[in-house]
Amino acid sequence: MMIVKNTATTLINILLLFTFSILLSCNGCQNKTQKELKAEQTISVKLKRFDRELFAINPVNIEQGVLNLYKQYGAFYQSYAHDVLNMPEDPNDTLFIKPMKLLLSYKPLVELEQTVDSMYKDLTGVEKDLSHAMSVYKQEFPAANIPSFVTFISEFGYANITYDSSICIGLDMYMNKRYAEYYRAYEFPEFMIRKLQPEYIAPNAIKALAISKYESQSTKDKRFLATMIVEGKVRYFTKALLPNLHDSILMGYTVTQLKWSSENEPQMWTHFIEKKLLYKNEPSQFMRYFNDGPFTSADGVPPDSAPMIGTWAGLQIVRSYMRENPNVTLKELMEETNFDKILKLSKYRPK
Repeated sequence: MMIVKNTATTLINILLLFTFSILLSCNGCQNKTQKELKAEQTISVKLKRFDRELFAINPVNIEQGVLNLYKQYGAFYQSYAHDVLNMPEDPNDTLFIKPMKLLLSYKPLVELEQTVDSMYKDLTGVEKDLSHAMSVYKQEFPAANIPSFVTFISEFGYANITYDSSICIGLDMYMNKRYAEYYRAYEFPEFMIRKLQPEYIAPNAIKALAISKYESQSTKDKRFLATMIVEGKVRYFTKALLPNLHDSILMGYTVTQLKWSSENEPQMWTHFIEKKLLYKNEPSQFMRYFNDGPFTSADGVPPDSAPMIGTWAGLQIVRSYMRENPNVTLKELMEETNFDKILKLSKYRPK
């Protein structure tokens, strides 16, 4: 799950963020489906280990330890205590010192932190991917601030939190090799469990950044067409910043689902046209085309389909738009909210 929050507002969005699948090594076999962007300036990303620093606090002097953590992480510390861990608010205990004492002595959580820390002693690979992504991001969005990247654990609650200028990563949600049975005990569906792997940390973080900045475009224009293109833009953005991602990761598809989508793209588009979906503006009538799952659960869509076929089609429209309009920058694409224009200029004609 992901929380999107701004310190000036209350919690505004909680949603699933498990739309990535098996990391594949394509060894040059994947077609270049979009322009690869290369940054001239290198941005170095270093993950901030909130999880490690929290559980390193000395219980004997917890007040000072909590205060130091608050000074370093600011409002995220309070959001973590209140929104992630659901600690009770006390006007006389604004730093949650009393519940933090209980938390740091809670054996199952301490053991979880130790397991996470042992698995993620070295995150240089993730930092390398994020460094490349932020280098491209700064080149394409010169005025944008580079977010900080913070790790935490939530006892299997959240994979990512976007909080002001921080992209926060719940490492215990990327532990499938050790915690698959725990995820099942928490009633995570199998299609989700297969994606809770370390390979998804960097892609999920970049996707969280895109969602926090651009998903609101489809709340202003509620049409199926708008939702389709916004979802496509989010994935195009993710691929632009992490160009080595295979489409299976980008879409959260298995190899079979990816093949099905490629082979059935014309039929998908015909289905949307025949159902007169493009200009429907009541999301409850069409969100099943964008929801994750084992397949797309919609009338007239076969049970062997891939999930989120509306999102897949949106990505293909965006790719076609960028191919047909090579002078459009990534920034211009992401800020364009005339979705009829994007569709028209994409010359999208699946065959």
